[in-house]
Amino acid sequence: MQNLASRIVLALFIVGSVALVSVSAQGTRPHGIVPLQKPRAGQWFERVWGDPDAPGTPFVARIHADRGYIVLPHSHPIDENIVVLQGEWAFAMGARYVPSGLEVIKAGGFAFGPKDMPHFAWSKTDSTIQVHGVAPFSSKLVDPAYDLTEKGVLLLTYLLKPGTPTGSAPADCFAWKLGSRVRGEDSMGTIIGARCSPANRLTQYWVRRDDGEQYWALYQDLKLDK
Repeated sequence: MQNLASRIVLALFIVGSVALVSVSAQGTRPHGIVPLQKPRAGQWFERVWGDPDAPGTPFVARIHADRGYIVLPHSHPIDENIVVLQGEWAFAMGARYVPSGLEVIKAGGFAFGPKDMPHFAWSKTDSTIQVHGVAPFSSKLVDPAYDLTEKGVLLLTYLLKPGTPTGSAPADCFAWKLGSRVRGEDSMGTIIGARCSPANRLTQYWVRRDDGEQYWALYQDLKLDK
């Protein structure tokens, strides 16, 4: 009887050990440190950890935007956790861009965008945010937008993805062409890009100042240099 009990205990120990090893092996993830990069101009997406396109897996990404950039209303198929790493960035919920609803978040602040709930944002300064969640991560626009680029006009249905070439945009979208000289704030600059949202009745221009700094501004906040 004692031998039988000993065998049972040994068997349970072995099974438990195998299960522990199995769980440990499955739960082990490589260790790593990803320093925060020095801000650089432009709108860019950095994969920090994991794969935002692999369903069911955790991921971390960083997104940078130049000062003045408007993130048009969009939604995600997953909950979005946001931490502001650099600069000041504003966030609000809603299917239409309403500046008065924006709440400014400084570096270190956190925001949460629920799954399938439209929201929008604005980069008050050059900013970098960090997003984490469980993939797949995508940013579907509530309404299509148009980008004015060196490759022509692109129809945009998702953020962070290339647009589709299209023959033209609505007539009132782009009053000025790339390369146009404009005055904004207290300096001159050159238009290097633009985005139009007919549904939100806005066009924002991407401007490179003569000193090299880049920023975004609404059409009504700029004046054409004649």
